[in-house]
Amino acid sequence: MSQPSQWQISHQEMEKPKNENDYFERMSRVIFMSGLNWQILDKKWLGIKKAFANFDVNKVAKFQESKLEELMENPEVIRNLPKIRAVIANAREIQARVGEYGSFSNYLVELRRQGGEDGLRDAISKRFAFLGKGTTVIFLFSAGEDLPKATREWENKHK
Repeated sequence: MSQPSQWQISHQEMEKPKNENDYFERMSRVIFMSGLNWQILDKKWLGIKKAFANFDVNKVAKFQESKLEELMENPEVIRNLPKIRAVIANAREIQARVGEYGSFSNYLVELRRQGGEDGLRDAISKRFAFLGKGTTVIFLFSAGEDLPKATREWENKHK
């Protein structure tokens, strides 16, 4: 049996989000990271977090067009309009899933129950803005989800 990779170890140690805001922050981080160097994101993260109300789902879901303009002028954030719109849309989508399932965690459990890992991955990438197949996997890993198929795919690709 081979030794686990560093990636596996860090994934296995990943802490599950405590609430919807934690899920939202992790999802938003993946969205802002897309196409960027992680060091750029790390340097701007505190400013982004502040600009997005510490990723409070209920507050961000209320952002209006005037807030978009303010965010696009804020040098502390990554000023990418599609990403900013996606983050706001996803706050509203998380709210809706919480309203339907009681919590975002319950929603993920139900997706997995109905469709397994593939169903979970597909549903998230279809329902949430700016999350494709790859970024969905990164989000789910960051949320402590066990994705054995994705892990095997990654390991096979990086042998």
